[in-house]
Amino acid sequence: MKLAVSSDNHLDVNKVDVDEALHFQANWLNQQRIDYYLYGGDLFNSLDRTQRYFARLQAWLPHTKVFYILGNHDMLNDSSFSQVEHPTSPLNLHDRFIDLPDSNWRIIGNNGWYDYTFSSYRDQSQKVRAWKNVFWLDSSIDQLVSDLERMARVLAQVKAQLTRAAQERKEVIFMTHFAPRHELLAPKPPQVNSPRREHFYQMINAMMGSDRLGELLEESGVVKNVFYGHLHGIHPPVQRQGLTYFNQAVGVKNRRINEWQAADFFAQWTATLRILDL
Repeated sequence: MKLAVSSDNHLDVNKVDVDEALHFQANWLNQQRIDYYLYGGDLFNSLDRTQRYFARLQAWLPHTKVFYILGNHDMLNDSSFSQVEHPTSPLNLHDRFIDLPDSNWRIIGNNGWYDYTFSSYRDQSQKVRAWKNVFWLDSSIDQLVSDLERMARVLAQVKAQLTRAAQERKEVIFMTHFAPRHELLAPKPPQVNSPRREHFYQMINAMMGSDRLGELLEESGVVKNVFYGHLHGIHPPVQRQGLTYFNQAVGVKNRRINEWQAADFFAQWTATLRILDL
């Protein structure tokens, strides 16, 4: 059984031709005989475009099963809180699982969220919320609850899935978008060298993930591999408490920023893919 995992392709931000991306990814996955292609969020700044892309990709892959979850960018347009939490696409793995045939492996997906635990402002939720509403793109996402309430919902969903997996004696591969441990963050950049820059740095970190999710995964006893996105750049695998965290984000390249290690999108996608042979 061969799995390939990617995330954070940001096809619109990276100005990648959609048809060209479809052809390239479908051909590569076919040629490599990938059984499952998993995607960890942030394909477009639009839920509709993300759903249409994966429906087309699956149609071109008769021997590969495609599953995805959403990142914050996918939620920016054409989506409601209800659509995100209760997906109708059979390819969307949020708060769902699939069991791999002829094995004891179960893949569990959850979009995830954040609760400010990566930040020195973790206990100042009102201050973080005020900053987010002015500076952070997620403020435009339809959300009926606070970030802390949304993260509590994620934790309840994941706990229920892991409890069931333990009862059924499954080994779990977990896929989420946001980082599950602050240790997965890149080292603080040297440019963060003033109180103002430290303030912005800590506010951005608040929106990167949740240590509480990592604690839950590590305490479960059934999770073996965790795939997460959201953090761009180079993030090597990290082992903790018997499980391994993998990042597979492609990242962004434009006139202002270059997070790629390869010359073009297709080389970057191929280089950042995580391949798991089971």
